[in-house]
Amino acid sequence: MDPKWAPYGLMAELLDSLNIAVCLFDDGDFTVLWNRTFLRLFPEQDGPLHEGEHYSANLYRFYRTRLGAEEMPNIDQYVRDGVARHRAQSRPFVFEHRGTWLRVGSQPLPVGGRIRVWTTIQVPRVDPGMARALTGASPVSDSAIMDNVADGVMLLDADGRIRQINEQCLLLYGLASRDQAIGRQYEELLAASWIAQSPFPTVSGTREHWIETLAEHRRFAGAPFEVQLPRDVWLRVIEQRGANGVAYSTHVDISELKRQQRAITLAREAADRANAAKSAFLAMISHEIRTPMNGIIGMNHLLLDSGLDQHQRFYAETIGTSASTLLGIIDDVLDVSKLEAGKLTLEAIPFDPGELVDETIRLMAPRARERNLSLERIRPPGDTGPGRRLGDPTRIRQVLLNLISNAVKFTETGGVTVAIEADEQEAGSVTVKIADTGIGLDPTAIGKLFQRFEQADGTITRRFGGTGLGLHISRQLVDLMGGEISAEPRAEGGSLFWFTLPLDRAPADAAAAVQASAVESDTPIGGRVLVVEDNLINQLVAQEILAHAGFTVEIAASGQAAIEMVAISLPDLVLMDVQMPDMDGYEATRRIKALSRAAAALPVVALTANAMEGDRERCLAAGMVDYLAKPFDPRGLVRTVDHWIRGGTLTESALPNPREGC
Repeated sequence: MDPKWAPYGLMAELLDSLNIAVCLFDDGDFTVLWNRTFLRLFPEQDGPLHEGEHYSANLYRFYRTRLGAEEMPNIDQYVRDGVARHRAQSRPFVFEHRGTWLRVGSQPLPVGGRIRVWTTIQVPRVDPGMARALTGASPVSDSAIMDNVADGVMLLDADGRIRQINEQCLLLYGLASRDQAIGRQYEELLAASWIAQSPFPTVSGTREHWIETLAEHRRFAGAPFEVQLPRDVWLRVIEQRGANGVAYSTHVDISELKRQQRAITLAREAADRANAAKSAFLAMISHEIRTPMNGIIGMNHLLLDSGLDQHQRFYAETIGTSASTLLGIIDDVLDVSKLEAGKLTLEAIPFDPGELVDETIRLMAPRARERNLSLERIRPPGDTGPGRRLGDPTRIRQVLLNLISNAVKFTETGGVTVAIEADEQEAGSVTVKIADTGIGLDPTAIGKLFQRFEQADGTITRRFGGTGLGLHISRQLVDLMGGEISAEPRAEGGSLFWFTLPLDRAPADAAAAVQASAVESDTPIGGRVLVVEDNLINQLVAQEILAHAGFTVEIAASGQAAIEMVAISLPDLVLMDVQMPDMDGYEATRRIKALSRAAAALPVVALTANAMEGDRERCLAAGMVDYLAKPFDPRGLVRTVDHWIRGGTLTESALPNPREGC
C-alpha cells in the first residue's frame, strides 16, 4: 500500500471502534483500504474485496444481494450510475440496507482519491398499531398514542399542517404549548423557532428557506433527514405518510452525535495541519543544514586536493567521512518524510540494472577494502544480465546502496556478493540478491528489520551505529515501485537480503538512443559561468571547483546583481541559488530570461540547499533547466556545467578526483 494512505488507515481503525464503516479509493476509483465495520455492514464484500479492486466490482456484489429478478437486467446501468455518484457526491444521502438506515458521506482527500463513510442511523421504531392510529386507521385516540412515545412525534394532515404534537416535540422545538404548533405547516414552525431563539437575523428564519430545504430532504420518501435549530441543536426527522395523505413524523435529538462528528473532522484537519507544519519545518531545517554542509564538504574536497602530509590527509578524510555520514542521516529523514506524505515520485527511464549494480559496487569498494572485505558481483558463465529496462535508477541505486552498505558494515571477515537475475518465466521481473558473511539474522527479528528506527538487535546500534532508517526507506521505495523485499539468515552464516522489481524491457529505440553518445574529451572545458550565491563560503567552493576544471567564474552576490551582470555580458551558464535575501532565485531567473532573446535561451541551473519534494519542479517552472542540491558532488557539478555548455563530453580523467564525503 502506498505510504500516503497510512494516516487514513489509522483513522479507519479509530472509526471502527465507533461502529462507523470506511472504505477508501484512489483517484482511479480503485480500493485502497477498508475497516471491519464496513465488512459487517456489507457481508457480501467480506472475502472477495481486495486492494486494487475497482469500485464497480464492489457495487456489482452489493446490487446482486438487493435486486430482484425483474431488476437484475438493469444492474450494469445501476453500477455505472453508482460510480458516477461516487465521483460527484458532495453531500450525504440516506438509504435503507438490511433493515438498517445508513447515512453515506463521501469527500475527496488532500492526497487524492475519495473516502466513503457509512454511519448507522438509529431510527425510532413506531408500533404498527400506533402508525395505524396516527394515520386514521385505528379508533385509538391521538393523545393516548402520543403520551406513550418517548421521542418527539407530530401528526400532519394531507396539506402538511400539524394536527397533533406531543410534549417531547414541544421541548425539542422550544415551544410553550401545543397552540403554537397546531395548524401550522412544519416549515413555518422551523422558521418561527429560529426567529424566537436566534439572537441574530438569519436565512433560517424564513419560510422560503425551509420550503426549499424540506423539498430536498423529502425527495426520498421515508428516508431520515436532519434539521438544525438554534443553539447548535440538531434533530433527525423521519416522516411516514399513509394512503390518505396523513403523515406522522418522529424527531430525535442528535446534537451530541453531531458534536462527535465535528470533533472527528477537527482532528483530521489538525492532523493535516500538523503534516503541513512538519513539511515546512523539514524544508527549513534542510536548507539551514545543507548550506553550511556544502561549505564543509566543498572546502574539505579542496583541502584534500592540496599538498597534505599523511597525518593531515587522515584528518581531512575523517572530516569527509563524518560529513558524509551526517548528510546521509539528513537525507534519510527527508526521504521518510516524503514517503509518508506520498510526495515522492518515480521516473520510468531506460537503464541497465546490471550496470547500475556494477556502479554501486565500485562506489562501495573503497569502504569494503578499508575493512579488508571482498565485494564482488557473482555472474554465471555466459550471463549477459537482464538488459535495458524501464524504471527509476536513482531510487533503485538508493536501495542498493542501503543494502550493500549494511552488508559491509555488519561483516567483519569474509565478504559480500551481489547477484542480479531476470525471471524469464515472469516478464519484467528482476531480482537482486546481496549475501554477506557477517553477524547473521535472528529469524524471529526479521519482521522488525524494515520498520522505522528498528534494528534486529538493540545492541547493534551501539556496536555499529546507524539510525535504523535505511531498511525502512528501502522497503518503502520497493513497495512504491510495486516490488517485494525481504531477508533471511544463510545456513553457512551471514545474511541474504533480496528485492524483486517489475521492470519492463526498454524499447529498442530507447536503448539505441542511450548508447549513442557524443565524443568524449579530457581537454580543459572552458566557458564563462556566473555563480549567483549570497553565502561567501559557498561562493569560494563553487569558484575553486569550477576554476580547477577550466571554467572562467564570475560571482554575483544577489539576484539583482546577477540581472545587471547578464545585461552587460551574457555568460555561457548561470548557477543560481534559490533562497537569497531581497530577491529569490526564481524571480531573478524570470527577470534574466526577460532581458532579451539571447538571455531567454541562457541555461540557468539551480544550485540550492532546498531539497524537498517539489523544489525541483518549482525551479523548472521558473525557467531553470536543471537542479543540483547542496551539498553538491564536485564531479556532479562539473558534469552538469559541462553538459549544458557543450553537451557532456568529459572523460573521467577530466573530472575532480572522487572523495568520500564530497
